[in-house]
Amino acid sequence: MKRIVSIAVTLAAAILPRSGRAADPFQRKLSPDLQIVQAMNRLTFGPRPGDVENVRRIGLARWIEQQLHPDQIPANPALAQPLAPLETLRMSVSQVVARYSPDQNMGAMTMEPSFMAINRLPQSVRSKVMNGTAEDRTAALDAMDPELRAKVLAALPENVAAYTPKYKDAAEEARKALQEQRQAQIRKFNPQLRDLLKPDELADARSGEKSRVLAAINKLDPEKRIDAVALLPPQSQAFFPEYRRQAQMKRTPRLAASEDLKEARLYRAVYSNRQLEEVLVDYWFNHFNVDATKNIAMVPNLGHLLIGSYERDAIRPHVLGHFKDLLLATARHPAMLYYLDNWESVAPDSFDVGPFAPRRGFVNGVANAIIPNGLQRLSHGLNENYGREVMELHTLGVKGGYTQADVIAVARCFTGWTVRNPENPEFVFAPFMHDFGEKTVLGHRIPAGGGEEDGLKVIDILARHPSTAKFISMGLARHFVSDNPPQVLVDRMSQTFMKSDGDLRAVMETMFRSPEFFSEGAWQARVKSPLEMAASTIRAMGGELTDAWPTLQRISEMGQALYGKLEPTGYPDVAETWLSATAVIARMNFAAALALGQVPGVSVDTSRWQGMANASIAKELLGHNASEQTLDAIASGLAGKNYSPAVVASLVLGSPDFERR
Repeated sequence: MKRIVSIAVTLAAAILPRSGRAADPFQRKLSPDLQIVQAMNRLTFGPRPGDVENVRRIGLARWIEQQLHPDQIPANPALAQPLAPLETLRMSVSQVVARYSPDQNMGAMTMEPSFMAINRLPQSVRSKVMNGTAEDRTAALDAMDPELRAKVLAALPENVAAYTPKYKDAAEEARKALQEQRQAQIRKFNPQLRDLLKPDELADARSGEKSRVLAAINKLDPEKRIDAVALLPPQSQAFFPEYRRQAQMKRTPRLAASEDLKEARLYRAVYSNRQLEEVLVDYWFNHFNVDATKNIAMVPNLGHLLIGSYERDAIRPHVLGHFKDLLLATARHPAMLYYLDNWESVAPDSFDVGPFAPRRGFVNGVANAIIPNGLQRLSHGLNENYGREVMELHTLGVKGGYTQADVIAVARCFTGWTVRNPENPEFVFAPFMHDFGEKTVLGHRIPAGGGEEDGLKVIDILARHPSTAKFISMGLARHFVSDNPPQVLVDRMSQTFMKSDGDLRAVMETMFRSPEFFSEGAWQARVKSPLEMAASTIRAMGGELTDAWPTLQRISEMGQALYGKLEPTGYPDVAETWLSATAVIARMNFAAALALGQVPGVSVDTSRWQGMANASIAKELLGHNASEQTLDAIASGLAGKNYSPAVVASLVLGSPDFERR
């Protein structure tokens, strides 16, 4: 393995897109065969065995037209089985929150809080115990039966027990006994490995060696196996795909939706027949990025519960529709409202004046409003986060012509666009939070007294702005053509955007029919993201993905934690993002491990290449002839050695020919 990776790292030095090409490479057309490979590498997560021949048979133009209309493409039956266990994909947000938001204290909360023992005492007795003299307190405790007295002593504050000499030591012993009882209760509901296994079995389970781990865990009954697998490190959990999801849900239930979504993302990338749709879902999620790991002060891990609905309901339905619909769907989704803090953005005086002023109080010294429908908010004032990012990142671009005054005006327009509550996180417009004053956005006057319509007008202004047309077209051209796409192509796409009222399918058609898309300048001008690299590797090998989880761990090691990018910018869509030294080595290791059948959850068959020349194996994996540089590096690295087709495949998969797309 080390030798394979060493050769692959030598090849990897050339992964970055080639520079220094002759003038106007975007004006030189690729051959018909390379045009097919180019389309497969950009509109899909890479060709599978036989895909290039299939496109050649039906015609490239017809195949692209099919991909632009995914509703007309039959679903792949092979996708149904791996998606079936991922139940959160089919659940509403409220169902996910209700199902996967258990009591944070788990078993500990089945015990009555200790202070209740004092609260249940008669008022006269409670006063003596808590506020009386030491003599009064002692007399009251003397009068109790031993069982009740033990409970009261356990609940007695230490500073109170300290002034009750007769019962000071007894109170400390009662507190310790209660703590031990609570710990036993917690251990009952949340056992540790040492509670489940004998010492020798515990050593085996912690060894990391597959045979020893399997032997130790399989001695347990099925229910306890789930508990044990939940306590294993990730690399050992991979040995138990049949238990891992249940174990993960038991240990960290709030991560259910985000973990299901990660698995679905990879399964769809590998198996979906509607490949362009999957590529676009990945692209637009990154464009409208939200971080599933962001914690809301009152609701830890809420982002994990919302992320599946965000992709399913706000992104996926609109990737080939009108941009305005996509923009509005993301603006209204609770995941975005929480992520960019618009859910708590309040007009500065909305708590005190206006026709919708609510009943008011204070929570921890912060103004708090409660209205009859149960919606409750802390008054943090105007929040500009969404107002800024919706222009800078989602629509106009950083040089799109807006000012700080526009940021403030947009933020004011979106006050009141919020979420009902964490238990029922649905979009709601809250008039009491809204700024009803007049605003001016990018030169457009928005009259006073609007309400929710103010935000809708902003969506309309931004979606139809010429800067948005340019910014969106540049992003798509960068992703599908080149890190530095020709301006003439971007201009044509922008014109289509404006003429079609932001029809994204029409913009894509303009790009895919352009000479620049099928030019030498676009050929291998992009570097695959870790997700693209992993999915394309499995597809090129004709591999079967039976458990996505181990590969998802590898994708994270390559630098792309799915649904976990903290910044609203998403992952920068250029080659350098993925090519740190650590990430490149991780890519090489993955390619080698997968080709050699060493990635759990992925099965490959290289027997069909037995006896084939290196160049022929490379052509089957790439869909075209490998470069002389790649073939020479493989030949020199393996000279004089016995090697299998899998070794050759691993080197091809780690080469610049495959890592670029």
